[in-house]
Amino acid sequence: MENHNPFKELESDAICPPNLKTELVSEIDLIRNAITIVDLYIGDLFDLASALMNPPYVTSEDPNLPL
Repeated sequence: MENHNPFKELESDAICPPNLKTELVSEIDLIRNAITIVDLYIGDLFDLASALMNPPYVTSEDPNLPL
């Protein structure tokens, strides 16, 4: 007995034109690059905020660091 795959019904037999394929790939690349840039700056911003919220623990045993 074969299993019925409902996703096979969604597949189209149409052929994508080459220019549309190129445009889709360039849109995906643009979105990926934008997300990478946003992640770069937002990640650094959260790292900075985390460092400011949690300063390093300083003990009085270390004479080189001011209390």
